[in-house]
Amino acid sequence: MSVAPLSCLLEPSSEVELSSEVQGVIKDIRVQRGDKVKEGEVVMTLRSSLETAAMNTVLARLEFANRKVQRNADLFKKNLISENEQDEMLTEQKLAAYQLKEARVRLALRETRSPISGVVVERIKDPGEFVDETPFLRLVTLNPIHAEVILPAELYGTVTKNESVSLVTLGSQQEHVGKVKIIDPIIDAASNTFAITIALDNKKGDLSAGLRCQVQFSESLHSQDK
Repeated sequence: MSVAPLSCLLEPSSEVELSSEVQGVIKDIRVQRGDKVKEGEVVMTLRSSLETAAMNTVLARLEFANRKVQRNADLFKKNLISENEQDEMLTEQKLAAYQLKEARVRLALRETRSPISGVVVERIKDPGEFVDETPFLRLVTLNPIHAEVILPAELYGTVTKNESVSLVTLGSQQEHVGKVKIIDPIIDAASNTFAITIALDNKKGDLSAGLRCQVQFSESLHSQDK
């Protein structure tokens, strides 16, 4: 079954609103609208003088506990200190080590990293503002980029996942090739249609979300089994 080119709309393949895991005052937001970010990149830091001081205090306590254990190791071997005293020193050392790990985790939570590689589309807050669970940054992934296509219900079952399709944006003659990524499993009863999502490589950044497009399947749609 052959069909005419179908209208479509380009959309980000993912969209994320970032919020902080902990409350605090923003020290620095390292990106602006339009900046590209990589997965794992630090995009925001909170003021952390108290957390840094707490970590340094625990670090000093651990270093002292380590020295104390080392100094008394020979005394314990010579039975000059009791097992109870040795146990207390080792326990203090372990507790300080655990407290240091906790302090480092608390300090790390003062940074927010991007969970995706993408582009900043909105910076909601600025340095000096208070942040909590509300978003401070919005990111989208444009590579790959998705095209959403609405098809009539009679074509359901004629499209297959990973099928190649060609696409052109309105006002352009350049052809882009993509593959069917998602086929909605439910037909919308009100409109008697279903949607499919096409994924396209966009490493060069030629395609922009929001552009209208037309998609043509590379081959005639498959006939449904009778």
